[in-house]
Order: sequence, then C-alpha cells, then structure tokens
Amino acid sequence: MPRDSQIFSKLKPTGLSSVELNPISQQFDIGKQVGSAGPELIWKIYDAVKKSEKKEASVFIFDKRVADKLHKPKRKETITEILRFSVRQLDRFKHPKLLTLYHPIEESSDTLAFATEPVFGSLANVLGCLEDRIPQNLPITIREYSFLPIEIRYGLLQLTEGLSFLHYSCKLIHRNVCPQSIIINKRGTWKLAGLEFTEKCDETGTTNAVPCQPFTSKLPKMGQPDLDFTAPEIQNSSTCSPYSDMFSLGLLICAIFNNGRSLIEANLSSSNYSKQLDLLEQNLHELLDRVPHHLQEPLQILLNLNPRKRPNAQNFSMIKYFNDPSIHALQYLDVIQMKDSTHKSHFYHSLKGVLPNIPRKLWYQHVLPSLQSELQSPEVLAAALQPLLFIIEESTADEYQTLILPMFRSIFGMPKSVQATVTLLENLDTIMKKTSKTDIKADVLPMMYAAFDSATPQIQLAAHHALAQVADYLEENAVRKMVLPRAKQVFDNHSGTKMQANALICIEKVLDKLEKTDILDEVLPMLNKAKLQDPAILMPVVTSSSPDSNLLRVQAALPGRRHSDNTIQPPRILVAPSSPESGLSRGSSAGSLQMRRHSSASPYENHDIKYQFVAPKPILTTNLGVNSLGSRRSSRRYSATALYNSIGGGGLSSAGSSTSLLKQIGTGVQQLFSSK
Repeated sequence: MPRDSQIFSKLKPTGLSSVELNPISQQFDIGKQVGSAGPELIWKIYDAVKKSEKKEASVFIFDKRVADKLHKPKRKETITEILRFSVRQLDRFKHPKLLTLYHPIEESSDTLAFATEPVFGSLANVLGCLEDRIPQNLPITIREYSFLPIEIRYGLLQLTEGLSFLHYSCKLIHRNVCPQSIIINKRGTWKLAGLEFTEKCDETGTTNAVPCQPFTSKLPKMGQPDLDFTAPEIQNSSTCSPYSDMFSLGLLICAIFNNGRSLIEANLSSSNYSKQLDLLEQNLHELLDRVPHHLQEPLQILLNLNPRKRPNAQNFSMIKYFNDPSIHALQYLDVIQMKDSTHKSHFYHSLKGVLPNIPRKLWYQHVLPSLQSELQSPEVLAAALQPLLFIIEESTADEYQTLILPMFRSIFGMPKSVQATVTLLENLDTIMKKTSKTDIKADVLPMMYAAFDSATPQIQLAAHHALAQVADYLEENAVRKMVLPRAKQVFDNHSGTKMQANALICIEKVLDKLEKTDILDEVLPMLNKAKLQDPAILMPVVTSSSPDSNLLRVQAALPGRRHSDNTIQPPRILVAPSSPESGLSRGSSAGSLQMRRHSSASPYENHDIKYQFVAPKPILTTNLGVNSLGSRRSSRRYSATALYNSIGGGGLSSAGSSTSLLKQIGTGVQQLFSSK
C-alpha cells in the first residue's frame, strides 16, 4: 500500500464505512450504488461528484473482503493486482471508445477505488447477466432499462471500433469481451473496459496467435475471463489472437438478442463448455430470426470456429448494418470535442436534418449533453443553435422546462456573435411557446432590450421583427424609455426604407402602452417624416392604419377634436373599363364614373383600368371611440391618381393633416393594393 494511503487510513476516525476510508473520498462526494462491473461483477459503481469542480462522475470500488473467502492470501493478492492492472491500462490507453478515467487507482487497507466519467451501469446490469448467481440489488431504473434498436446498433459499432483501437494501435488482445466489461455511460454510449486479462499481440504479426491461459477450475473465477464468452481456440489450444475477441463479440451480440444469455452456458465448467460448443451452430440458427436482417450473416461469420475466417474489427465496422446517418451523427458527437470550430459548425448545421431520424430519448440523453458544452463557445454557438432550436420546437413544455431551459438560460445573457443573436431573435416565437411568463421577464426581455441597444443593423432589424412575440410582456416604462427611443433612433438614423418600415411596425406593436404625450411628441413627428410615396413605407402604414390597428388610435389623441363613437367603413372600389364599349358588368353606381385612362399615374395601376374610391357614409359603433371623418363628404370620390400624387407631392403640415392623410390611406389605398 502506498505510504500516503497508509497515513490517510490511520488519520480517519473509526466508525466510517470502507468507502469513506478510501482516500478517493477526499476528492469525491460519493453517493448511492447504481451498478456493478468487472469479473464476477466485483466492482461496485457509485454516483459521485468531484468536490473541486462540482463535476459529475462515477466511482468504482472493490471491497477486498469479497476475496477473503478464497482463504489463500496469495490468491487474494492476485485478484487485487489484476484489478490494479486493469485501471492502469485504462489510464495508459485513452480513447473515446474506452471508458474515460477521471482519477487513478486509490487504495486503503480494505478497498481499491478509481473515478470515471458518469456511468449508468454495465451492460451486464441491463441484460441481467449473472443475476441468478450474484444478486446485485440494483436500482429499478437499470433493471427495467430496455434498448432501442438504434442504441444496440450504435453500441455495437462503438465496441467494434474500441477493439480496432486495441488491436491495431495498442497491439493488445482484450480476452474478456463480455457484458461485464461493457460500461454504459450517462449519455447511453457503450464504452469498452475490463482490461484485466489483456495479452500483447505477436510482434511479427498482429493477427498471429499467442499463448494464453485457458479457463481452469484451479484458479478463482473472479481471476479469469468469463468462460461463456471465450473463443474455442483459447480453451482447445491455449492460444489467442485479435480474432478471439471477434468471436467473443459474436457471443455478446447473441446475448443481447437472447435475453442476456450467451449461446454457450458452461456454468464454470470446461467440459460443459466443450459440449455447448458442439451445439453452437444449432443454437445460432434458432436465434437468427431475432437478429436484425443485415446483422445475421456477419454474425454467423463472427462465430466461425476457424479464427482466420472471422472478420477483423475494421472490416466488421463497415458492414451494412452500421451504415446509417443517424449512427454516424451519434458517433461524431462522441468525438466532437476533439474537432476545431470549423468542423463543429459544419456538423451542427447538418445535424438539424438528421435529428428527425434519431429517437427523442437520445435527443435528451445524447445530443443535448454535446450541445451544452458548445453553448459557451461564441465561435460555435450560432451553428449549435440550429439543432437545439429544432429540439425545442419539437419538445413538450415540460421537457423544455425540465431538460432544456436549465442549460439554455445562460445563452440569453452571454456575449454572442451577430449571427447567434440574430438566430435567437428570428426564432423567438419557438422559444416563447415553451417559456413561462416569469422566465420571459427574467431571461428573454433583457436579451431583447440589449438587442435594441445594439449598433449592428442586422441585430436591430431582427429585434424589431421579434418585438411582436414579446409585446404583450413589455412593461410600459420599458416601452417608453427603451423601445420607443430605440425605434425612433433607427427611424431617424437610417434612410433605408426597410429599416424605417420596421421601426414603424415596431411602434405600432407597442402603441397601446404609450402615453398620449408620447404619441403626440414622438410618434406623430415620425409619421410626418415617413416617405409615404415609397411602397415599402406605405404598406406598413396602410396596414397599421386599418380600423383594427393601434395606430388608428393616434387620431384620438389629436387636440381640438371631438371623440365621438364613429368609425369608418372601408370604401368600395369601383373598377371602370377603359372604353364605354367594354362589356364589364357594373353596379348601379358605375354609371357615374368618369371614363379616364390612367396610363402613367402610378406604377401600381394597370394601364387599361382605372381605380376610384367612393367614401361611404360612416357607420356608428361604440367600440373604438375615434373621430368621424367624411360624414359630410359621403358622395365625394377620390381618384387614385390624385391620392397618390398628394402623398408624394409634399410633407404633412400638421398633426391634423397627418391624421387625415393616414385615414385616407387606411380607407383607400389599402384597398387599392389588396385589389391588385
């Protein structure tokens, strides 16, 4: 035992558990047991949190007293050394397909312990392997866990690539590929572990056979590979090669589709193993119907008794069963932290198109954890928002509040690129549908106010568009002190019609939250300056001035007017033919129309058709409380040409004329455009 571990054990007070007596408890807060792994499931897996970083982890603990029943001290020490060796191997050979080590082996008088990435348990726990011999009393969540077909496909590909790394990069033979050596992390990824019995490959040729120890009843079972997943050449000729691992992988696949049971059930007996091996082909034939179609033939080749006729790990990873864009996307997410910003951005843009083919369970279990780390990266955030917003749109309100919002909340207030900010603002409707009123005020509105304060035109434009989504949640004070000044500033500082039109639309959305003085002092002067001869400006004003619009209320604020309950009915548009001989059917009032050809009056008039407006008599209502207009001019007709020229012919001299013109636009020109 290391000297510091001895000292630590002496300093610990009595009455503590063996887990608390291990030095690793100084580094990690250790919670409840969630699983088990290793030979005979002797590693117990606990939830844990690294104290210094508050980082989630898992701690594997071996209680040495389990080996006390071996009686012989030498055998007990052999087991302990095998387990120490396995952790050192994990620390030495790091790879995304192997279990990730967070903290190396720690030892006390009674325990061994090490820490890893957060894990759910072992494949043996999920399949129920060894449950009849070694009751685990595990949480119901792992005992009732079931795999989706895509999880099995993805998991087997992970293991295959993990074996390829061991065989060709590390020059190692695993020798114990079985459910107890496969760890499932919290993201659902299958990780290869259990390196207790590795053998070095032949130096002259990686695939050549090397000597190894077969299973024997003379040694403790927890000190040997699982006989039910052992290749025949190991038992029959005491040799192994990378092809031996491929045979074990074949038996592992069978166990997955056979309720956790291998096709060889030797019951720790070498003689039983030989008998079961003779029945292997028959048992495999009976199982094939439960195996996916594209995996059936490759599985039969894996279980060939001749090692040289089995595929190697590289070739097996390329079978049609694994050829699926969803699988490759999940795989890329496992290694994406090793990629640069350009590769990450390109992948996240394409991920949005793949997500519909990935089960929702994996969105929250696998995809979101990957996205979470990218949300703090300004270089990648804009691209990462694409798949994230898709998930938000497809999620329920409860899923959003519970699983997404905790990680998404930080985005609103953090520094973002222009593209990321615009992406958020353009998709604000998606976010608003799932966000509570409290969260809108706490998270969304501050982002909106910051966007209005931005000097970047793209962000200002997107903020004006997004305002409609949050208008109902804006406080009157914020509208007066922030939204109105920013909109007015945009209107005054930009001569472009698009920006000015958006500023007017923005004000229309919040008009009912403004005081009368704000309307008179700020809004009306903007309307006086509006380039109403420009269609891009005219249309928003026309639309805003409809009887159902907020801007129509502007006229009610004008001084010197009576506030009657009259409102205006939009006029009829009478279309006259270009010549008296036309056969166009007309109503009774059509005969009074003057026959005039409008060939160049406006770019919006047809060369052969003229438009005239007839202002109807006002209809009394008790809803809007706006001024009566045109009550004494019900018979007056307005030529579209004259109206258009009046718009373009000069500015508005007063608030009264501004309102009058606004009313004419709302009741006349709107119909002109809608008729086109």
